[in-house]
Amino acid sequence: MVDFIARIKKIQAIMKRQGTEYMVLAPSSHLFYLTGLKTTADERVQLFLVPAEGTPVMILPEMYREMATNLEKKSFHLLTWADGLDPVDLLLPLINKPSGIVAIDERMWAGHFLSIRKAFAGYEFMGASALMRQVRMIKDQNEMSILEKAGGLTDKVMGEVPTVLKPGISEKEIAFFVENKLKEYGADEVSFKPIIASGPNTSSPHHNTGERKLILGDLVVLDFGGLFQGYCSDMTRTFSIGKASEEVKKVYNAVKEANEAGFQAVQGGIACEKVDEAARNAISRAGYGQYFVHRTGHGIGLDVHEDPFLVSGNTEILKVGMTFSIEPGIYLPQQFGVRIEDIVGLSEKGPVRFNNFPRELIEV
Repeated sequence: MVDFIARIKKIQAIMKRQGTEYMVLAPSSHLFYLTGLKTTADERVQLFLVPAEGTPVMILPEMYREMATNLEKKSFHLLTWADGLDPVDLLLPLINKPSGIVAIDERMWAGHFLSIRKAFAGYEFMGASALMRQVRMIKDQNEMSILEKAGGLTDKVMGEVPTVLKPGISEKEIAFFVENKLKEYGADEVSFKPIIASGPNTSSPHHNTGERKLILGDLVVLDFGGLFQGYCSDMTRTFSIGKASEEVKKVYNAVKEANEAGFQAVQGGIACEKVDEAARNAISRAGYGQYFVHRTGHGIGLDVHEDPFLVSGNTEILKVGMTFSIEPGIYLPQQFGVRIEDIVGLSEKGPVRFNNFPRELIEV
């Protein structure tokens, strides 16, 4: 069971060290991380006020009272407001210092932020992610275990993909198959809209899945993931419909080598950019450096993209408990593209892959 009180105390200790008087969260992964509460952001103001000292206060519309009250281990005081009342009136008495620094959830609706500003008239504002990243970036053993399970279930779905990869099926039909299988195997929902790219569409890393139907000789890039117990999975594999050409095989092998080089580079104490460098060098050696057009990886957890980022210029040091993607790719404009992505966690014994579906080129 998650100890939300311990998580709150940890963030409060950071707030005190850094001189932040309050943090205000909206419905987001930050709120879920500290409370276990997941609601939907809408026109109704929802706030979670965390003081540097003392018990946090949740301010919610009355309609959420039962949901918030029924949390297994509540780590906050609850205040609710009825339609027609101003929720900021509940916030105002809670701010007992005339000035200081307040950290605001960047995912708060702008209109809601504007409405609460009067409660912090003498305050300097900063983003809450600068605080939350310090606790969320390092996953505990339970979080690592959930991410590993999420990866395994996504592997299982990828294992069924070849059964539908046939000439005549559309990208959207493949996406529908993937989404249904993820939910069948236990996903609450998808982590993100699946990216299914076929033929020349594979040269666009974030292609918008469309109506194009597969034909013999296509490559198909499938990038998808599901949300399991609140945590995201994310993986990419590239398949060939029929026999692949020698050029495709050359490109594929370069990406596969880059994926392995990135994985082998992962170790505690090195900068994130070193993993990017290792993967990028492998692709450059194969002669395709200019066609690797994105970073090597992104952190993953409650959000599919979060800290740390494996990209040139990021000197953040890798530490045990960090989890991230390694996803090199080569994209030849208007021809084809290849990407291979795994989620990796850094354990005490070194890097561990959470995706183990084969990385060899599969011709279906």
